[in-house]
Amino acid sequence: MDKKLKKNYIYTAYTLLGMAIYVIFFPIFAKALNFLSPNLTECVYKKMTGKPCPFCGGTRYIANIGKALKDPSYLFHPFGFIILFVIFEVFFRIFCIYSLKTDKKYINTMAIVDILIHSIAILLLVIYEISFLYLT
Repeated sequence: MDKKLKKNYIYTAYTLLGMAIYVIFFPIFAKALNFLSPNLTECVYKKMTGKPCPFCGGTRYIANIGKALKDPSYLFHPFGFIILFVIFEVFFRIFCIYSLKTDKKYINTMAIVDILIHSIAILLLVIYEISFLYLT
């Protein structure tokens, strides 16, 4: 992998790691934002259309993720799969960053796997969003 591409890939890995950590801690951030101004945590889509958006309830779901320890079926919900993917993302990004720092030989393969995993995840998210919009 050429040096510039490797540098861009590592910046992308750090950015996605930060975003994954943000998603995991979002309920804490949402409480702080709601304390500062309740308007900041209102769903803009619901406010404009009157319908719930595909992610309505996501913050409550993440805040109550402890229920998954008592009842594993809690994870068999679209948000559960998203959270499992985000947790996977944290570990995968740490692995990517470590691999890039140590300059291992399989970096090109790792980049292809990375693109493949995220292409599938985006496709599944689009299918979820389309089915949500047509079923509600």
